[in-house]
Amino acid sequence: MRFHATALRAEGGDVEEVKEILGVPGLRGVRLSPLEAAVLDFCRQVAVDANAVTEEQVAGLKALGPSDAELVEALEVLTFTTGHAKLADALALEADPWLDQPEWEPRTPGGGA
Repeated sequence: MRFHATALRAEGGDVEEVKEILGVPGLRGVRLSPLEAAVLDFCRQVAVDANAVTEEQVAGLKALGPSDAELVEALEVLTFTTGHAKLADALALEADPWLDQPEWEPRTPGGGA
């Protein structure tokens, strides 16, 4: 998660956006569109227990307008990311030191804390 927060900040994302996406209580959904929030919830459900996803959940998500191709793409990103994370865990890989800054701590221009 640290890499993604760092990447979001590098693309101009701010501290509140990082907190929101990480699910900090009280911030969820403030900036995410209903579709973005629904896709995020769906992907989290798939990551936790894909077999528990219901037809109603899929129908509710599809009612917000994503194409089948967009949903497949979201699931491909999710499965690649979770597979990569499991591989890193299995090999006991540590995060690079430059990622040790907390996700929500702003960086100054030039990359310093």
